[in-house]
Amino acid sequence: MIDSLKKSFKAYSKKPFLFVWSTILYIFMLLVFVFAAVGIFLSYFLFLSVFGQELNLESIPTLAVIGIIVFMLLFFLNGINASLARAYSRAVEKKKTSLYQFYSFIMEKAPETFAVMLMREVLWLLAVGPAIGIYIYFLEGIELMDWLIGLYALFMTFTIHMLFTPAFVLLGGFGSSLYNSLKYGLNFWREKHIYFIGLYILFAFAWLFNFIPFIQIPSLFFLYPVVYAAIVVMLRNSVTIEEEE
Repeated sequence: MIDSLKKSFKAYSKKPFLFVWSTILYIFMLLVFVFAAVGIFLSYFLFLSVFGQELNLESIPTLAVIGIIVFMLLFFLNGINASLARAYSRAVEKKKTSLYQFYSFIMEKAPETFAVMLMREVLWLLAVGPAIGIYIYFLEGIELMDWLIGLYALFMTFTIHMLFTPAFVLLGGFGSSLYNSLKYGLNFWREKHIYFIGLYILFAFAWLFNFIPFIQIPSLFFLYPVVYAAIVVMLRNSVTIEEEE
């Protein structure tokens, strides 16, 4: 863990612009797809206006449009995250990622990362869903039970996201296939589970700092890239992977 952080910090210190640029690309593409989603919804609103229809958020057509927009947004957001991992991986190697390369990798890896996300969420539902159901039907109203269920859901969310993080980074940072990312991710957990847990806790804090005013800028452009790159370094040093250019 410490060795990976040292290597990522060293890489950042030598070429900080590569990491900052990668983050800028991520933010830019994130805004592009979010605004595109908003634009699609506004187009639907204008379409209704042309035919003299009011926008009813509870109508089936509107819900269908919202569902499609959310699906598309989640689909491409996974691709953006994969492309960010690739950009940080290239930054560790002192390689710059162009806007075109970033966009191309989004399109290439969005389907696979979306598939991994679906696996992760299904596992989350299997782990947390029954507990929520038991709480709603049998335990609601019992003192402190809502806190216990909330803590359990938070713990399982953290754990399941942590379990799938190596697969996501392998898909993005190394261009692995869906099967290989899951395979190598499992092998990685067998070898480096203790070290990765510590690094992932640090990563979780860095991710949270991205949403806190005043410290989000240094986090986005320094702490988060360094910790993310440390995960890339740890994976590279732990498993044998054939990277795709």
